Amino acid sequence: MQIKKDEVVWLLLFIAPTIILFFLFFIIPILFLFVTSFTNWDGISAEFVGLENYTKLFNKKSFVRAITNNLYWCLTAALITVPLALIIALLLAHRSRGWKVFRTVLFIPQVVSSAAIAMLWAAMFNAEYGLVNFLLDYIGFSDYKNHNWLGNVRTANAALIGFSLCYVGYFMVIMLAKTAGISEDYYDAANIDGASQFQKDLHITAPLIKSTFFLCIILAVIFNLRQFEYVYLMTAGGPANKTQVLVVYIWNELSVQRLGRGNAAGVIMIAIGAILLLSLRKLLKSETYN
Repeated sequence: MQIKKDEVVWLLLFIAPTIILFFLFFIIPILFLFVTSFTNWDGISAEFVGLENYTKLFNKKSFVRAITNNLYWCLTAALITVPLALIIALLLAHRSRGWKVFRTVLFIPQVVSSAAIAMLWAAMFNAEYGLVNFLLDYIGFSDYKNHNWLGNVRTANAALIGFSLCYVGYFMVIMLAKTAGISEDYYDAANIDGASQFQKDLHITAPLIKSTFFLCIILAVIFNLRQFEYVYLMTAGGPANKTQVLVVYIWNELSVQRLGRGNAAGVIMIAIGAILLLSLRKLLKSETYN
């Protein structure tokens, strides 16, 4: 089937706005970010410094700490948050009594302002009136009566990363939607063979939503790699850079007009994200076909 010239013209006219916007708001900014990362740019003047910005970044412990923390967030999401969402989705897929209520309650954090949830989470860990310390003191752990979870270098990261559990509802809904498309014929055949509910979940539901589970892992890694508002509002990267993450580090660099170095950190963040996503795609794609 040959495409007429008129059809080609109309096709180009239809896709031209998308291509223009893509170049204006994606390609050009990334190229600008990459070029200015090799300069000592303060927003007014720029001096070419080569790899100096990258060298200084990797010589800073706070920047290396930020990369480590981001990888820690991603690992936590992949090994805890998403698997927990899978378990909840499998349980709610049974459509037991009250399952809609639980689904709604778990999804509520996704429709509430991130800043509001961050402030609520910070209040829960408050040393003087926080709910966490109150409950620990109530059950007998009096040593934690006035413990400053977010201000202590030993507990700040663990307390902050626990916040990632707020994403459980988001991934749960995605996987729960996938379970709704599974044919009942599979379960009818399993019932005839005398399979238990656990066996049906393990050998039918879980394998059929495996691709969606892997998609949720990729989404979780993306979310946690660009983590900003929760960390910034709750700890601002402290104490002693213990909870520093890449986006907060970039923000701090840009705030003091070290724009070239901040852009260099942005380029490194993009590179890390690309490596993680390509590695995950290759790994999970091979797992899907095994």
